[in-house]
Amino acid sequence: MSIEEATLPDRDERLTAERAYELYWADLLPRDARFACVGTGCSAPLICACLDKPEQNLRIRPYFRSYRLEDHAATCEVAHGRGETRTEKRPDVFEAERPAGHFRREPTPPASPAGDRSPRRVSASQTAGLPPRASHYYRLSSLVQKFLEHRRDRDLAEATVDIGGETTTYEALFRNIYRQKVVDLLGTRAVWWGTASLRATREGGYYLRFSRPFRHEDAELRPTITITARDIEAYPVRKLLRARLDKLIAESGGYCVAFVWAKPWMPKDAEKPFVRFYVNNLDHIDVRGPEILEELKNTSRVGA
Repeated sequence: MSIEEATLPDRDERLTAERAYELYWADLLPRDARFACVGTGCSAPLICACLDKPEQNLRIRPYFRSYRLEDHAATCEVAHGRGETRTEKRPDVFEAERPAGHFRREPTPPASPAGDRSPRRVSASQTAGLPPRASHYYRLSSLVQKFLEHRRDRDLAEATVDIGGETTTYEALFRNIYRQKVVDLLGTRAVWWGTASLRATREGGYYLRFSRPFRHEDAELRPTITITARDIEAYPVRKLLRARLDKLIAESGGYCVAFVWAKPWMPKDAEKPFVRFYVNNLDHIDVRGPEILEELKNTSRVGA
């Protein structure tokens, strides 16, 4: 059984599996971290699956699960589904910046007795039985994951996300670069995606060049992205980013599918036109293996 949220007693925090995944890759959460159920009157121990997997797709993604169904209280609606009410669907929320202290380091908790796998219980009044909240995401990778899931469920045109203060559909937000007229789109911030080639630079960064082009007059312009070593070192989840990018270079020769939340940029007075995406926040880029191309068929939305 896949569970959406859990409590992390050692940090006195209720969190999603995506949040647990980020904390692990920021070296703020151990691989064997213990979680607890948020159901009414329930403190069943949970684990977070796929916590240490750098790759992420529809089959490999973080989620909470129980050791045993019997660990849940009889009153737990998470495990037993009793007393559920239909809630209004709310847009997912993509936050352009992380809040201060998002990766705060907590004191190390006292060691549990050997063999004790039950997490320390937190106040039931704070967490138990609370309804699911709107999903807030900070890494574009999380939003791409939802895009792939909505594509599979065939509801891209109905599913919504609040991004940059505006609510839009996943279908409108995600745009394939291929052969769109770039001069009409220079002011359009969207999640641009396409196949690309990736390589490491001598300086310790990465260089990415899209395989499919924008159109500009009679030319085809393949946009590029440069990720500097300095930007990576300042990034809290750099361990995860490097693990993913190095794995792609090693296993597919750098052939990948790239997503970036940005506006296309072109210089005004260059002798030869070119297009770049500038990414000043590495949360706003996601690079995945070519195996997701099948999932991406027929999901582009071409238009100005």
